[in-house]
Amino acid sequence: MSSAAASSPADRRKYERIKLFLPGQLFNPINEQSAECKVLNLSAGGAAVQCDVQFPTGLSLVLYIENFGRFEGTTIVHKNGQLALEFAIGESKRGRLKEMIRTFAAGNLADMRKTERVPSLVSGSITRENGEQIACDVLDISLDGVSLRTRCRPPVGEIVNLGRTRGRVVRHLTEGIAVQYVKEIGRAA
Repeated sequence: MSSAAASSPADRRKYERIKLFLPGQLFNPINEQSAECKVLNLSAGGAAVQCDVQFPTGLSLVLYIENFGRFEGTTIVHKNGQLALEFAIGESKRGRLKEMIRTFAAGNLADMRKTERVPSLVSGSITRENGEQIACDVLDISLDGVSLRTRCRPPVGEIVNLGRTRGRVVRHLTEGIAVQYVKEIGRAA
């Protein structure tokens, strides 16, 4: 980069930032609070979001962005309904995010998913951690997860069983939930 003194704050950013207006969801793992938001801009280093819920500076949150995935980060400022989040992600995930941002900017949304989603209209059930069975319809499925139509929505973060497969609820949908498959080394307490 050129001299920081002669450039604007946007020019001094470490990562290229794109403007968006995509639906997202913020999740506070401490109290399991979830809040819908709009992602206003995104870079490999962080995001600016608009939400009605106030979060204090320095709080660790998880941001889910439609088609981009989940990103852990720390709140750095929150004012006027806007929250800035600095991502705490590894270099491989940061590199993938950079590529996704370039793909999005070029208008190639279908190329952004790691694995293809296949529409499905299969009915079945999931089992919650407490043993409760929930009827559901599979809306779409991929190698990474599944979108389910269901009236009962377990909280974001809960582990559920889909037959012999375990998954984590990663977000609430209009009609149900999205579940990301998990590979467990040992059972969590």
